[in-house]
Amino acid sequence: MTHPTPRKKAIGWPARHALAVGYAALALACASAAQTAGASIGANATSELAASAAPNTALARLAAPADNRTAVCGLPAGWDMACLRAQYQGPPAHWPRPAVDAGKDWQEWAPVPAVPTPADAAEQARRLLGQALFFDPGLSNKGRVACASCHQADKSFGDGLALSVGEDRLMGRRRAQPLFAAPFADRLFWDGRAPSLQAQAKDSIRNPFEMNNTLAAALAHIRAQPQYRDWMQAAYGHTDIGEDEMVDAIASFVRTIRPPATLADAAIAGDTGQLNDQQLLGLHLFRTKARCMNCHSGPLLTDNAFHDLGLSFYSRRNQDLGRFEATRDKADLGKFRTPSLRGVAHAGPWMHNGLFASLPGLIRLYNAGMGTVPGDPAQDPYVPPKSPHIRALELDAAEIDAVVEWLKIL
Repeated sequence: MTHPTPRKKAIGWPARHALAVGYAALALACASAAQTAGASIGANATSELAASAAPNTALARLAAPADNRTAVCGLPAGWDMACLRAQYQGPPAHWPRPAVDAGKDWQEWAPVPAVPTPADAAEQARRLLGQALFFDPGLSNKGRVACASCHQADKSFGDGLALSVGEDRLMGRRRAQPLFAAPFADRLFWDGRAPSLQAQAKDSIRNPFEMNNTLAAALAHIRAQPQYRDWMQAAYGHTDIGEDEMVDAIASFVRTIRPPATLADAAIAGDTGQLNDQQLLGLHLFRTKARCMNCHSGPLLTDNAFHDLGLSFYSRRNQDLGRFEATRDKADLGKFRTPSLRGVAHAGPWMHNGLFASLPGLIRLYNAGMGTVPGDPAQDPYVPPKSPHIRALELDAAEIDAVVEWLKIL
Protein backbone atom coordinates (compact mmCIF):
# COMPACT_ATOMS: atom_id res chain seq x y z
CA MET A 1 0.00 0.00 0.00
CA THR A 2 1.38 3.40 -0.94
CA HIS A 3 0.75 6.73 0.67
CA PRO A 4 0.89 10.19 -0.96
CA THR A 5 4.07 12.09 -0.28
CA PRO A 6 3.34 15.12 1.92
CA ARG A 7 3.86 18.42 0.16
CA LYS A 8 7.17 19.93 1.19
CA LYS A 9 7.67 23.52 2.24
CA ALA A 10 10.80 25.48 1.49
CA ILE A 11 10.84 26.58 5.14
CA GLY A 12 8.81 25.08 7.96
CA TRP A 13 5.59 27.06 7.91
CA PRO A 14 4.80 27.14 11.65
CA ALA A 15 8.21 28.65 12.38
CA ARG A 16 7.96 31.06 9.49
CA HIS A 17 4.44 32.26 10.25
CA ALA A 18 5.45 33.70 13.60
CA LEU A 19 7.59 36.17 11.68
CA ALA A 20 5.18 36.91 8.83
CA VAL A 21 3.37 39.93 10.20
CA GLY A 22 6.53 41.38 11.69
CA TYR A 23 8.37 40.85 8.42
CA ALA A 24 5.61 42.62 6.49
CA ALA A 25 5.80 45.65 8.74
CA LEU A 26 9.61 45.64 8.51
CA ALA A 27 9.50 45.41 4.73
CA LEU A 28 7.15 48.37 4.49
CA ALA A 29 9.46 50.39 6.73
CA CYS A 30 12.50 49.38 4.68
CA ALA A 31 10.79 50.62 1.53
CA SER A 32 10.72 54.13 2.96
CA ALA A 33 14.42 54.05 3.75
CA ALA A 34 15.34 52.55 0.38
CA GLN A 35 13.29 54.94 -1.72
CA THR A 36 14.88 58.05 -0.25
CA ALA A 37 18.35 56.87 -1.21
CA GLY A 38 18.18 57.34 -4.98
CA ALA A 39 19.55 53.80 -5.28
CA SER A 40 22.14 53.09 -7.94
CA ILE A 41 21.03 55.58 -10.60
CA GLY A 42 23.88 58.04 -11.00
CA ALA A 43 23.47 61.75 -11.61
CA ASN A 44 24.07 63.40 -15.00
CA ALA A 45 24.44 60.08 -16.83
CA THR A 46 23.21 61.41 -20.16
CA SER A 47 25.37 64.54 -20.02
CA GLU A 48 28.42 62.38 -19.39
CA LEU A 49 27.54 60.05 -22.26
CA ALA A 50 26.90 62.94 -24.63
CA ALA A 51 30.20 64.59 -23.73
CA SER A 52 32.14 61.42 -24.55
CA ALA A 53 30.16 60.41 -27.65
CA ALA A 54 31.60 60.45 -31.15
CA PRO A 55 31.06 63.82 -32.90
CA ASN A 56 27.92 64.36 -34.98
CA THR A 57 26.09 61.39 -33.50
CA ALA A 58 22.60 61.60 -32.08
CA LEU A 59 24.00 61.15 -28.58
CA ALA A 60 26.64 63.85 -29.03
CA ARG A 61 24.04 66.30 -30.28
CA LEU A 62 22.23 66.03 -26.95
CA ALA A 63 25.09 67.99 -25.37
CA ALA A 64 24.00 71.18 -27.16
CA PRO A 65 21.69 73.20 -24.87
CA ALA A 66 18.12 73.43 -26.10
CA ASP A 67 16.69 76.77 -27.14
CA ASN A 68 13.69 77.28 -24.85
CA ARG A 69 12.92 80.93 -25.58
CA THR A 70 9.30 80.19 -26.56
CA ALA A 71 8.56 78.66 -23.15
CA VAL A 72 7.82 80.40 -19.87
CA CYS A 73 11.15 80.89 -18.04
CA GLY A 74 13.01 79.56 -21.08
CA LEU A 75 16.37 80.91 -22.27
CA PRO A 76 18.26 80.61 -25.56
CA ALA A 77 20.34 77.95 -23.81
CA GLY A 78 18.52 76.37 -20.88
CA TRP A 79 16.22 77.81 -18.21
CA ASP A 80 15.95 80.74 -15.83
CA MET A 81 15.84 78.92 -12.50
CA ALA A 82 14.90 82.01 -10.50
CA CYS A 83 11.89 82.40 -12.78
CA LEU A 84 10.94 78.73 -12.33
CA ARG A 85 11.19 79.00 -8.56
CA ALA A 86 8.82 81.94 -8.66
CA GLN A 87 6.41 79.95 -10.85
CA TYR A 88 6.42 76.89 -8.60
CA GLN A 89 5.28 78.34 -5.30
CA GLY A 90 2.59 76.74 -3.19
CA PRO A 91 0.59 73.65 -4.13
CA PRO A 92 0.19 72.36 -7.71
CA ALA A 93 -3.05 74.28 -8.27
CA HIS A 94 -0.92 77.45 -8.28
CA TRP A 95 1.73 76.10 -10.66
CA PRO A 96 1.80 76.54 -14.45
CA ARG A 97 -0.77 74.35 -16.18
CA PRO A 98 0.82 71.12 -17.48
CA ALA A 99 1.15 70.33 -21.16
CA VAL A 100 -1.66 67.84 -21.79
CA ASP A 101 -3.08 67.00 -25.22
CA ALA A 102 -6.54 68.28 -26.08
CA GLY A 103 -9.26 65.87 -25.01
CA LYS A 104 -7.02 63.90 -22.65
CA ASP A 105 -8.45 63.41 -19.18
CA TRP A 106 -5.99 64.17 -16.42
CA GLN A 107 -5.86 64.94 -12.72
CA GLU A 108 -3.71 67.45 -10.91
CA TRP A 109 -1.11 66.08 -8.52
CA ALA A 110 -2.27 65.65 -4.95
CA PRO A 111 -1.26 63.74 -1.82
CA VAL A 112 -1.67 59.97 -2.00
CA PRO A 113 -4.97 59.05 -0.28
CA ALA A 114 -4.38 57.77 3.22
CA VAL A 115 -5.31 54.23 4.22
CA PRO A 116 -8.83 54.42 5.66
CA THR A 117 -9.25 53.51 9.29
CA PRO A 118 -10.84 50.04 9.58
CA ALA A 119 -14.59 50.39 9.92
CA ASP A 120 -14.74 47.66 12.54
CA ALA A 121 -12.86 44.75 14.09
CA ALA A 122 -13.87 42.46 11.24
CA GLU A 123 -12.25 44.71 8.66
CA GLN A 124 -9.08 44.93 10.71
CA ALA A 125 -9.02 41.13 10.99
CA ARG A 126 -9.43 40.82 7.20
CA ARG A 127 -6.42 43.08 6.69
CA LEU A 128 -4.29 41.10 9.14
CA LEU A 129 -5.30 37.78 7.62
CA GLY A 130 -4.67 39.12 4.13
CA GLN A 131 -1.26 40.43 5.13
CA ALA A 132 -0.25 37.00 6.42
CA LEU A 133 -1.58 35.31 3.27
CA PHE A 134 0.32 37.77 1.09
CA PHE A 135 3.56 36.47 2.62
CA ASP A 136 2.49 32.80 2.79
CA PRO A 137 4.21 30.54 0.22
CA GLY A 138 1.80 27.80 1.17
CA LEU A 139 -0.69 29.27 -1.30
CA SER A 140 1.49 27.93 -4.12
CA ASN A 141 1.54 24.32 -5.30
CA LYS A 142 4.91 23.41 -3.81
CA GLY A 143 4.97 25.94 -1.02
CA ARG A 144 7.76 28.08 -2.47
CA VAL A 145 6.10 31.14 -4.04
CA ALA A 146 4.14 33.82 -2.18
CA CYS A 147 2.55 37.02 -3.43
CA ALA A 148 5.51 38.74 -1.79
CA SER A 149 7.94 36.75 -3.94
CA CYS A 150 7.07 38.96 -6.90
CA HIS A 151 5.91 42.03 -4.96
CA GLN A 152 8.72 43.11 -2.65
CA ALA A 153 8.40 46.31 -0.66
CA ASP A 154 11.99 47.45 -1.20
CA LYS A 155 11.46 47.22 -4.97
CA SER A 156 8.28 49.30 -5.02
CA PHE A 157 6.36 46.02 -4.73
CA GLY A 158 7.94 44.61 -7.89
CA ASP A 159 10.64 41.94 -7.92
CA GLY A 160 13.59 43.57 -9.70
CA LEU A 161 13.50 41.01 -12.54
CA ALA A 162 13.00 41.68 -16.22
CA LEU A 163 10.48 38.82 -16.36
CA SER A 164 8.93 37.36 -13.25
CA VAL A 165 9.78 33.83 -12.16
CA GLY A 166 7.24 31.57 -10.49
CA GLU A 167 6.97 27.99 -9.32
CA ASP A 168 9.62 25.59 -10.62
CA ARG A 169 11.54 28.64 -11.90
CA LEU A 170 9.20 29.05 -14.86
CA MET A 171 9.52 32.50 -16.38
CA GLY A 172 6.53 34.52 -17.47
CA ARG A 173 6.21 36.90 -20.41
CA ARG A 174 6.06 40.12 -18.39
CA ARG A 175 7.57 41.61 -15.29
CA ALA A 176 5.68 42.03 -12.04
CA GLN A 177 3.89 45.37 -12.02
CA PRO A 178 4.40 47.43 -8.84
CA LEU A 179 1.32 47.55 -6.60
CA PHE A 180 1.12 51.19 -5.52
CA ALA A 181 -1.69 51.94 -7.98
CA ALA A 182 -3.47 48.61 -7.50
CA PRO A 183 -5.81 49.81 -4.70
CA PHE A 184 -7.17 52.49 -7.05
CA ALA A 185 -7.35 50.64 -10.38
CA ASP A 186 -10.44 48.97 -11.83
CA ARG A 187 -8.40 46.80 -14.23
CA LEU A 188 -5.36 44.89 -12.99
CA PHE A 189 -2.31 43.29 -14.63
CA TRP A 190 -0.46 44.84 -17.56
CA ASP A 191 -3.30 43.81 -19.88
CA GLY A 192 -6.16 44.68 -17.53
CA ARG A 193 -7.61 41.17 -17.62
CA ALA A 194 -8.55 41.16 -13.91
CA PRO A 195 -11.54 43.37 -13.00
CA SER A 196 -10.76 43.41 -9.27
CA LEU A 197 -8.08 42.74 -6.69
CA GLN A 198 -9.89 39.52 -5.83
CA ALA A 199 -9.78 38.35 -9.44
CA GLN A 200 -6.11 39.29 -9.61
CA ALA A 201 -5.36 37.10 -6.58
CA LYS A 202 -7.25 34.15 -8.05
CA ASP A 203 -5.42 34.50 -11.35
CA SER A 204 -2.01 34.53 -9.66
CA ILE A 205 -2.76 31.45 -7.56
CA ARG A 206 -3.90 29.47 -10.61
CA ASN A 207 -1.36 30.75 -13.14
CA PRO A 208 1.12 27.95 -14.00
CA PHE A 209 3.88 30.56 -14.35
CA GLU A 210 3.16 32.01 -10.91
CA MET A 211 1.84 29.93 -8.00
CA ASN A 212 0.68 27.00 -10.17
CA ASN A 213 -2.00 25.92 -7.73
CA THR A 214 -5.73 25.39 -7.52
CA LEU A 215 -7.91 27.62 -5.40
CA ALA A 216 -9.16 24.54 -3.58
CA ALA A 217 -5.63 23.44 -2.65
CA ALA A 218 -4.64 26.94 -1.51
CA LEU A 219 -7.79 27.12 0.59
CA ALA A 220 -7.11 23.71 2.12
CA HIS A 221 -3.67 24.94 3.19
CA ILE A 222 -5.15 28.03 4.84
CA ARG A 223 -7.85 26.10 6.67
CA ALA A 224 -5.19 23.72 8.04
CA GLN A 225 -3.21 26.51 9.72
CA PRO A 226 -4.32 26.88 13.36
CA GLN A 227 -2.67 30.31 13.59
CA TYR A 228 -5.20 31.70 11.07
CA ARG A 229 -8.33 30.60 12.91
CA ASP A 230 -8.75 33.59 15.19
CA TRP A 231 -8.41 36.00 12.25
CA MET A 232 -10.83 33.97 10.11
CA GLN A 233 -13.37 33.90 12.92
CA ALA A 234 -13.02 37.64 13.57
CA ALA A 235 -13.05 38.53 9.88
CA TYR A 236 -15.86 36.32 8.59
CA GLY A 237 -17.64 34.90 11.63
CA HIS A 238 -16.44 31.35 11.04
CA THR A 239 -13.22 29.41 10.36
CA ASP A 240 -14.44 27.43 7.36
CA ILE A 241 -13.80 30.25 4.90
CA GLY A 242 -14.34 29.82 1.16
CA GLU A 243 -12.33 30.77 -1.92
CA ASP A 244 -13.96 34.17 -2.26
CA GLU A 245 -13.23 35.01 1.36
CA MET A 246 -9.60 33.90 0.94
CA VAL A 247 -8.98 36.34 -1.91
CA ASP A 248 -11.10 39.01 -0.25
CA ALA A 249 -8.66 38.97 2.67
CA ILE A 250 -5.68 39.32 0.33
CA ALA A 251 -7.43 42.21 -1.44
CA SER A 252 -8.11 43.86 1.92
CA PHE A 253 -4.39 43.94 2.64
CA VAL A 254 -3.40 45.12 -0.86
CA ARG A 255 -5.77 48.07 -0.47
CA THR A 256 -3.56 49.28 2.40
CA ILE A 257 -0.36 49.40 0.32
CA ARG A 258 0.91 52.95 -0.12
CA PRO A 259 4.18 54.45 -1.34
CA PRO A 260 6.42 55.96 1.34
CA ALA A 261 6.53 59.73 1.69
CA THR A 262 9.37 61.32 -0.27
CA LEU A 263 10.79 64.73 -1.14
CA ALA A 264 8.33 64.87 -4.03
CA ASP A 265 5.47 64.73 -1.55
CA ALA A 266 6.85 67.78 0.21
CA ALA A 267 6.89 69.62 -3.12
CA ILE A 268 3.34 68.52 -3.95
CA ALA A 269 2.28 69.73 -0.51
CA GLY A 270 3.62 73.18 -1.47
CA ASP A 271 7.21 73.14 -0.19
CA THR A 272 9.21 73.22 -3.42
CA GLY A 273 11.99 75.03 -1.56
CA GLN A 274 13.35 71.62 -0.51
CA LEU A 275 14.13 70.77 -4.14
CA ASN A 276 17.51 71.59 -5.63
CA ASP A 277 17.61 73.30 -9.02
CA GLN A 278 17.97 70.06 -10.98
CA GLN A 279 15.02 68.42 -9.23
CA LEU A 280 12.86 71.52 -9.71
CA LEU A 281 13.76 71.66 -13.40
CA GLY A 282 12.89 67.98 -13.68
CA LEU A 283 9.51 68.63 -12.08
CA HIS A 284 8.86 71.44 -14.56
CA LEU A 285 9.95 69.41 -17.58
CA PHE A 286 7.89 66.41 -16.47
CA ARG A 287 4.81 68.63 -16.48
CA THR A 288 5.60 70.53 -19.68
CA LYS A 289 8.21 69.83 -22.34
CA ALA A 290 8.57 66.10 -21.57
CA ARG A 291 4.77 65.63 -21.84
CA CYS A 292 4.68 63.04 -19.04
CA MET A 293 1.39 64.33 -17.63
CA ASN A 294 -0.51 62.88 -20.58
CA CYS A 295 -0.30 59.50 -18.87
CA HIS A 296 1.20 60.13 -15.42
CA SER A 297 -1.13 62.48 -13.54
CA GLY A 298 -3.08 62.36 -10.30
CA PRO A 299 -1.89 61.33 -6.84
CA LEU A 300 -0.41 58.01 -8.02
CA LEU A 301 1.05 59.49 -11.24
CA THR A 302 -0.94 57.19 -13.51
CA ASP A 303 -4.13 57.45 -15.53
CA ASN A 304 -4.67 53.69 -15.03
CA ALA A 305 -5.42 53.58 -18.76
CA PHE A 306 -3.85 51.55 -21.56
CA HIS A 307 -1.44 52.91 -24.17
CA ASP A 308 0.74 51.58 -26.99
CA LEU A 309 4.31 52.89 -26.78
CA GLY A 310 5.54 50.98 -29.82
CA LEU A 311 7.05 48.13 -27.81
CA SER A 312 4.75 45.25 -28.80
CA PHE A 313 7.36 43.60 -31.11
CA TYR A 314 4.52 42.92 -33.52
CA SER A 315 5.28 40.11 -36.00
CA ARG A 316 8.67 39.56 -34.39
CA ARG A 317 10.15 37.35 -31.72
CA ASN A 318 8.83 38.29 -28.25
CA GLN A 319 5.60 39.70 -29.70
CA ASP A 320 3.21 40.80 -26.96
CA LEU A 321 0.03 42.56 -28.02
CA GLY A 322 -0.93 43.55 -24.48
CA ARG A 323 -4.57 44.27 -23.72
CA PHE A 324 -5.65 42.94 -27.12
CA GLU A 325 -4.74 39.45 -25.95
CA ALA A 326 -7.35 39.78 -23.18
CA THR A 327 -10.11 41.52 -25.16
CA ARG A 328 -9.44 40.66 -28.87
CA ASP A 329 -10.56 44.20 -29.59
CA LYS A 330 -8.31 45.72 -32.27
CA ALA A 331 -8.56 49.08 -30.48
CA ASP A 332 -6.44 47.47 -27.73
CA LEU A 333 -3.59 46.27 -29.94
CA GLY A 334 -0.21 46.80 -28.28
CA LYS A 335 -1.64 48.63 -25.28
CA PHE A 336 -0.42 48.13 -21.72
CA ARG A 337 -1.61 49.61 -18.45
CA THR A 338 0.17 52.76 -17.29
CA PRO A 339 2.10 51.99 -14.11
CA SER A 340 2.32 54.37 -11.18
CA LEU A 341 5.58 56.32 -11.13
CA ARG A 342 5.63 56.39 -7.33
CA GLY A 343 8.90 54.75 -6.35
CA VAL A 344 9.81 54.33 -10.02
CA ALA A 345 13.56 54.56 -9.40
CA HIS A 346 13.34 51.33 -7.40
CA ALA A 347 10.93 49.56 -9.74
CA GLY A 348 13.30 48.57 -12.54
CA PRO A 349 13.97 47.07 -14.94
CA TRP A 350 11.29 49.07 -16.69
CA MET A 351 8.40 48.57 -19.12
CA HIS A 352 6.08 45.55 -19.30
CA ASN A 353 8.85 43.31 -20.59
CA GLY A 354 11.67 44.62 -18.39
CA LEU A 355 13.51 45.67 -21.52
CA PHE A 356 15.26 48.69 -19.99
CA ALA A 357 17.76 48.24 -17.18
CA SER A 358 18.70 51.95 -17.26
CA LEU A 359 16.25 54.68 -16.28
CA PRO A 360 18.29 57.40 -18.05
CA GLY A 361 18.38 55.16 -21.12
CA LEU A 362 14.62 54.77 -21.01
CA ILE A 363 14.13 58.54 -20.86
CA ARG A 364 16.45 58.93 -23.84
CA LEU A 365 14.19 56.56 -25.79
CA TYR A 366 11.12 58.57 -24.78
CA ASN A 367 13.02 61.62 -26.00
CA ALA A 368 13.42 59.97 -29.40
CA GLY A 369 9.72 59.10 -29.61
CA MET A 370 9.92 55.51 -28.30
CA GLY A 371 9.74 52.41 -30.47
CA THR A 372 8.38 51.93 -33.97
CA VAL A 373 6.12 49.20 -35.27
CA PRO A 374 6.78 48.00 -38.82
CA GLY A 375 3.90 47.45 -41.17
CA ASP A 376 1.12 49.36 -42.88
CA PRO A 377 -2.22 49.42 -40.99
CA ALA A 378 -3.97 49.88 -44.33
CA GLN A 379 -2.62 46.49 -45.42
CA ASP A 380 -2.55 44.73 -42.04
CA PRO A 381 -5.35 45.57 -39.56
CA TYR A 382 -3.35 44.01 -36.70
CA VAL A 383 -0.47 46.49 -36.83
CA PRO A 384 -0.63 48.21 -33.41
CA PRO A 385 -0.96 51.99 -33.76
CA LYS A 386 1.32 53.91 -31.41
CA SER A 387 -0.31 56.30 -28.96
CA PRO A 388 -0.68 59.86 -30.29
CA HIS A 389 0.63 61.08 -26.92
CA ILE A 390 4.07 59.68 -27.78
CA ARG A 391 6.29 61.94 -29.87
CA ALA A 392 9.87 63.17 -29.99
CA LEU A 393 10.56 65.63 -27.16
CA GLU A 394 13.75 67.50 -28.14
CA LEU A 395 15.16 67.46 -24.63
CA ASP A 396 18.88 68.10 -24.32
CA ALA A 397 21.19 66.02 -22.13
CA ALA A 398 20.91 68.31 -19.12
CA GLU A 399 17.12 68.24 -19.38
CA ILE A 400 17.05 64.44 -19.56
CA ASP A 401 19.24 64.32 -16.46
CA ALA A 402 16.87 66.71 -14.67
CA VAL A 403 13.84 64.54 -15.46
CA VAL A 404 15.71 61.53 -14.06
CA GLU A 405 16.53 63.44 -10.85
CA TRP A 406 12.83 64.22 -10.41
CA LEU A 407 11.89 60.58 -11.02
CA LYS A 408 14.41 59.49 -8.38
CA ILE A 409 12.56 61.32 -5.63
CA LEU A 410 9.02 60.22 -6.52
